[in-house]
Amino acid sequence: MFEALKKKSLKISLVLTVILAAIGIGLAVYFATGAWYVTTGYVPFVDLDLDEISDQWVALNLEQNWGAFADYSETDGSTHRTKTISIYYIILAEDNISPDFRYMAVKVPAAYENKMNQMAQHGAYGDPLFLSGRIRKMDDDIYRYFKEYMMDGGITEEEFEQYTLPYYIEVYADEIYQNVLTMAAFLLGVLLIALAALRLVKALSGSYLKKLKADIASIGISEYSVESDWNRAVEICKGIKVGYYFTYYMEGSKPRAIPNTKVLWAYQNTTTHRTNGIKTGTTYSVMIWIDGWKRAATLSMPNETTAQEILRRFSAQFPWVVVGYSDELRQMYTKNRAQFMQLRYNTVDHSSVASGFVNF
Repeated sequence: MFEALKKKSLKISLVLTVILAAIGIGLAVYFATGAWYVTTGYVPFVDLDLDEISDQWVALNLEQNWGAFADYSETDGSTHRTKTISIYYIILAEDNISPDFRYMAVKVPAAYENKMNQMAQHGAYGDPLFLSGRIRKMDDDIYRYFKEYMMDGGITEEEFEQYTLPYYIEVYADEIYQNVLTMAAFLLGVLLIALAALRLVKALSGSYLKKLKADIASIGISEYSVESDWNRAVEICKGIKVGYYFTYYMEGSKPRAIPNTKVLWAYQNTTTHRTNGIKTGTTYSVMIWIDGWKRAATLSMPNETTAQEILRRFSAQFPWVVVGYSDELRQMYTKNRAQFMQLRYNTVDHSSVASGFVNF
């Protein structure tokens, strides 16, 4: 029994463990470069040689640009107004070990437009801008606009290939916010990886059986009796079995055993799901309230027929259990537990009367 439940726990746990690990690895890998540069500092753009420009996070004091060649805009669906979000400008990248140079681009938030335009008009006599961001490779559309702009300016195809780089610096509107976001995402990824590893260790070591063993210990029966109870228990649906001593179910990836002699109340809970007022589905569960437990055990059911089946079995097999729901019962259970327990729990002998368990 315990070995079977350990395997089942591991199998269920692995699904979420793999998902957590995949998300964690994805976040950690994607934001690792940014986290490195946030920790060690952005690279001064002027210190990069032309053949080093690829995927760095850089800082630059921009003094010149050669005009805008593209922008990114969004249209409001309700007002149909178009708003410019960012603009691409031509800038120069110079080599540190030779007089060689290349034209590339910088993508700035629209708020920089006036200053960038003034810089384009006045050249080195304009006000410089301190910018920081990440170097990215141009996609096909931006590269096409870049090429058209440069060739419209009078350079040949050969000169374009020789004197340009297909990269742009994506400038951050708020460097501090970007740094915090990057580090938070990276650390979240690391945390998810650690959590996935911890879940795997707990599942392999059998730690998820602790609550099950505590459930069993609460009524003090032998392991042999539990094994017999488990083997002879009636399976209601996948993952739920009703035995003489216990009702077995899965609480997430943790096996649990409800002591049947401690069950006070059981009823069906039906939840109707709606999206935009339209019914999208119905889920069923059985709520079981147990003496000494702070919360009810929630047993998910595949359908209403199965929910009613387990309630009929509880009613027939465990006569001390109140089966069924009403607002009056809810109020009595909440406001006057002693009175509720007098309905059946304290007045009916706690001996199973279900067939198949006689002289068990």
